[in-house]
Amino acid sequence: MEETIVEATLRELLLAGSIHPVTASGRPGGFVVLIRYGACERLLGAARGGVRIFPNLTTLATFLRKLGVAEFTVDTRGYESGRVRKARPDRAAALRQTRTTPRQARLIEENK
Repeated sequence: MEETIVEATLRELLLAGSIHPVTASGRPGGFVVLIRYGACERLLGAARGGVRIFPNLTTLATFLRKLGVAEFTVDTRGYESGRVRKARPDRAAALRQTRTTPRQARLIEENK
């Protein structure tokens, strides 16, 4: 199992200046953040456990920029485009039923 660190720890390491080059490493479905500090190498963890996967480099760059990381390297060897999460057709159907546009149109017609 790959060892991870949480975002709060990453922030502390960045403030201390302990981070060596940050790397965006390709994975199926997106990119992960690989952090090197001292003799250690860790991946950025997700809030609910596991490794945090960014679906594209734009999302990852925005995240790192907010943390104050101006430069990072990219390793695309393991990258395969695809979904980060499985499709949820049940949720799509539920969302279609909660749309307010048809209801609003009906209310406008009733109030004319």
